[in-house]
Amino acid sequence: MKSSLLSSLALSTLIPGITSSSGTASDGGCGKQLPEGVQSDKSVDLTLDSSSGVTPRKYRLHLPPSYDINKKVPLILSFHGRGKDGQFQEALSQFSNASYGFDGIAVYPEGVPNAKGTQQFQGDPDAPASINDVKFTLELLDHLQSTFCIDASRIYAAGKSNGGGFTGLLACDPDATKRIAAFAPVSGAFYLDKDQKLPECKPSRKPVPLMEFHGFKDTTIRYLGGPNTRGTTNTTNIPTYVDDWAKRNGFEVAANKTSFLCSGKKKVTRYSWDDVVVHYNYTNLNHDWPSSFANGDTEDALTCVEAEATSIILAWFKKWTL
Repeated sequence: MKSSLLSSLALSTLIPGITSSSGTASDGGCGKQLPEGVQSDKSVDLTLDSSSGVTPRKYRLHLPPSYDINKKVPLILSFHGRGKDGQFQEALSQFSNASYGFDGIAVYPEGVPNAKGTQQFQGDPDAPASINDVKFTLELLDHLQSTFCIDASRIYAAGKSNGGGFTGLLACDPDATKRIAAFAPVSGAFYLDKDQKLPECKPSRKPVPLMEFHGFKDTTIRYLGGPNTRGTTNTTNIPTYVDDWAKRNGFEVAANKTSFLCSGKKKVTRYSWDDVVVHYNYTNLNHDWPSSFANGDTEDALTCVEAEATSIILAWFKKWTL
């Protein structure tokens, strides 16, 4: 089930930033005994008191088998899609799967139900305006860093669909970009406002590494933009979204390097701006998390081993350090 990494890893790239916007010590959780009910190599559902608009907030936690209370490890936040939960996102993204080689902590935050009872994150047009998921994320980071031995320079965010769109919001937030080293939305739902514009994007540093995966056959969040399946709000054109990130990071749009993976009907095109901004276009992918084996998405999610999202994301995250 495990895929080999896409390519050999480069040395970690240092990017400017500070470890905490709230003053939490980066090694505050080192040396502390594990909380009751938490143990290595076992996923557990937990709650956190929050001032984000509703409390408590839920999240799912997985410590690696090798977890040592005195050894700093990286952390990945993985955000679920609209209507899903942390357990589903864990099975989908596979960051808890030790066979992929990730030796850090994987956390799967959960959104809040909207008026219709559908669980989701900030950014979706139906998300309650009273809920601030960016604030929840920063509170969760404070809690995790004060409880577990986390390397504050190696914190990352990924997400699928609504969770991918929210990952994009974090990449634009001045406080979140002080604490999260790199961002990887998959089939991201990047919604436009009533003026057909994306939310304001003001990251606190440059560059902000971002990697986006999207299927050309996606009819839920269309590759070229347009109304969502509910017909309520338009999403952005994905090539335009990626180009804007390239420009935001100081690149000429035409300067990207193009390469190809897989073959035939599984063909995947990779666009890269010095590996800082990267985009994968899957010819036959729908609204899915690309994988070389069956996952929680449809059979359309199946792709060749070298183009599965989890392996690519883990290899790419490893390059970036605050």
